[in-house]
Amino acid sequence: MTKRLLLTVIGAVLALGGLAAFLVLQGLDAADKWSSVLSLFFTVAGFALALAGFVTRGTTQSADQAVAGGSLHQIRNVTGDVVITSGGGGTGALPTAAPAEGQGVGTQSAHGARTAGDLHQIDGVGGSVRIEPSTRSAP
Repeated sequence: MTKRLLLTVIGAVLALGGLAAFLVLQGLDAADKWSSVLSLFFTVAGFALALAGFVTRGTTQSADQAVAGGSLHQIRNVTGDVVITSGGGGTGALPTAAPAEGQGVGTQSAHGARTAGDLHQIDGVGGSVRIEPSTRSAP
């Protein structure tokens, strides 16, 4: 366990213990009222965080620092069919695909990705995707 995680766990336990002690000292009726008010604020905060995460999610697609024993595929916003032919030899090349009309280009990344095969990224394909084996013969 890292030092930061340990301190976070200790802080959370102390905060919950302090809240429990406060509510016990208030008595049953007052503690019930306090917990109702606190739950309202926690619910509003949770809703705001969920909404912020949904709104700021963006159109990115990332395979950063990915490690794959084979191929890794990523393609974005293609209106037609996609055929990927494995390059063999682990080239790690990203194919270029035109975005569908009216679709945002978005971003794709694979910074620091390591693969034993090809690297492609797939998202928003309007047709079918077919990945075929390499037609190259081994030397």
